[in-house]
Amino acid sequence: MIVTTGTGLTSCLSTRLHDAHVYARYNGHWPQYIDSSAQFDIYKAHRHDRVDEVLMGKYSAPLLTPTDYDHGWQYGWYDQFDLPKLSRIAMDVCRPSDAVLRKAAEYRNAIGERTCILYRGNDKAKEIAPVTYDQVIKAAGEAGGEYFVQTDEQEFLKAFLDAHPNAGYTDDIPRIHRNFDSYVAPVKVKMREFVINFNAMLWAIGQARKVVMTTGNTGLWTALYRGHTHNVWQMHGATNEYRKL
Repeated sequence: MIVTTGTGLTSCLSTRLHDAHVYARYNGHWPQYIDSSAQFDIYKAHRHDRVDEVLMGKYSAPLLTPTDYDHGWQYGWYDQFDLPKLSRIAMDVCRPSDAVLRKAAEYRNAIGERTCILYRGNDKAKEIAPVTYDQVIKAAGEAGGEYFVQTDEQEFLKAFLDAHPNAGYTDDIPRIHRNFDSYVAPVKVKMREFVINFNAMLWAIGQARKVVMTTGNTGLWTALYRGHTHNVWQMHGATNEYRKL
């Protein structure tokens, strides 16, 4: 099976997972191999770069039967489908590479026991309304604890630090000023480092003690990496609401 679509990191991962499900449901078995060499184009310094091999380990045909998964699940509540089953399938189809897992271990150590706040903004607003900063800060207060913030919006980081000055964060993964027409992407020579760090951070956040996340592919993949919804607060831009899953 050859996968050619998807834009950002989690969009490409979701497309790969979606196409594998479509193949399995149509053919009655999972694909023998998946070629994602034509994906992740925005992270390529050169046209023939194999970003997929940097990001993902060896594909393994899942032992579980396919679910009804499609792209739209990123906009649902993540406790309303069988997340543990989908997670196990996703780890066969989109298993993080050793390089990603090594970097994730560094981030996980830095996070420690902090509650992680994952806020995806900017161009995602074209697909789902952004949750207000106040609502995220309110949800974080309900989750409690010291905090670690991962966001693509500089303004959100400032707003959160104004409320919680001791919150941790890293500059490894770049941010931009809020712009609903722009996606965070560093210069070409740093693309490989960026995409490894980004995927590693999502994995590390998924292993945190508590997570407050926005809805969309970034939140979905953090939940898939986590494998369950215990101690997860999900923010939903469609209604500007949150709830503990």
